[in-house]
Amino acid sequence: MTIFDFLNDILYRKKGDLLNNVDNESSFNLYMVNRWASMYSTDIANIINHTTNRYYSIFETKHESYNFLLKLLPKVKFRRIHYIKKKTKQKSDDAEVIKQLAAHLELSQREIIYYITTNQINLENYKKCLVPKA
Repeated sequence: MTIFDFLNDILYRKKGDLLNNVDNESSFNLYMVNRWASMYSTDIANIINHTTNRYYSIFETKHESYNFLLKLLPKVKFRRIHYIKKKTKQKSDDAEVIKQLAAHLELSQREIIYYITTNQINLENYKKCLVPKA
């Protein structure tokens, strides 16, 4: 049994017979099922956030949590669930300006960012004065 077998049963088929075998119980992971099911749609993500993520501790066995998900989540149309990755931050030109300002003013980069955000400073003027890398 894989996590996708459990997802197919919880979201699409709704039979509820996968955990009848004791061997399958060890492969059921509530966290991963919740994670993948919440990637199906925002509606299912909201249902999971307001119920199973909040009250996971009341379930004593995996069988109870499996049955709860089976009855709670609606039967949906089959479609491929695309894994949502965390977006990486792009390094901008501002980062280089902040780094050089911090070195020149002998302050931390965090302090420079704080001054920029609180005083609403435009870094375009400082980019013109940027010392080119050798």
